[in-house]
Amino acid sequence: MKTIAVPGWGSVEMENLVLDLNGTLTESGDFIPGVLDYLEKLKAQGFKIFILSGDTRGTLKHTFPGSSEIEPVITKTAREKRTFVESIGAERTVCVGNGNIDVEMFRVAGLSICTIQTEGATTQAMLQADIVVAHIKHAFEILLDPEKLIATLRC
Repeated sequence: MKTIAVPGWGSVEMENLVLDLNGTLTESGDFIPGVLDYLEKLKAQGFKIFILSGDTRGTLKHTFPGSSEIEPVITKTAREKRTFVESIGAERTVCVGNGNIDVEMFRVAGLSICTIQTEGATTQAMLQADIVVAHIKHAFEILLDPEKLIATLRC
């Protein structure tokens, strides 16, 4: 687990990384270039990664067959996403997403990041997130570089 002290904010404990699939890691069903490389870097830093999706396109389990490092989880509702995050330890979990279905997990996560990208983000997701970024690569870079996280969250 990685713990980062942020002045005026408190400690951010990061063990789990929960990522929405559609609109966050993919655009129109295709992985955004560089995403898989970033996931490898995050795994190397000790994150346990979970990919949550309603699996609209039916590709989640095929793309991520499951391992101890990246686990695909089918969730059809915002409540299911929240329940999953609570089950793995919400206070030690970073959640990344962009839609209304992500709002409930953002409410309980230790840290939440909303990405906008080409598919956009809902106003409710942006308002509930701790951090809003233009692109998933920016979210990953913040997680990989503690100084960026501190600079963004400090009060």
